[in-house]
Amino acid sequence: MKRVLVADDDDSIRRLLITLVRRENLEVDAAADGQQAIALLEQNRYDVILLDLMMPRVDGFGVVEYLRTHATDPKPVVLVITAYADQKFKEVDSDIVAGVIRKPFEVFEIAQLVRLCTSSDRAAREILESSSDRAIRNLVTLRREAIESDGGEGGSVH
Repeated sequence: MKRVLVADDDDSIRRLLITLVRRENLEVDAAADGQQAIALLEQNRYDVILLDLMMPRVDGFGVVEYLRTHATDPKPVVLVITAYADQKFKEVDSDIVAGVIRKPFEVFEIAQLVRLCTSSDRAAREILESSSDRAIRNLVTLRREAIESDGGEGGSVH
């Protein structure tokens, strides 16, 4: 079974992300800070990591650095979820981070991204691997178009 790591110090956002991942029938582990995330990374392999940048003890940048120096094969798809200004994104290692999702985010976008990241669909994986922010925008656009054509609705999280 595919496994996802959620690392966010905001309890309500962490619980929401856990719920979204579980709805995709995926295993999920959660960390309230970067130190806990690194401990989980030392114990398990993950297909997807949903990573907040602003966390106590070790921040998301520290987790990205850990991933850079402790490479695994296959490497997980790391999606940073943050409210940081654009300038800070330049510090995120694009070899590790597949994309950046800005807060506030749309709930349906996160669920769709996790589904696509854990999918065996080669087209979805190619979009993800093409380039970080653009890949996320492409996936979100595809999902929005699908939802609009179905008349569905999503919710926004701040």
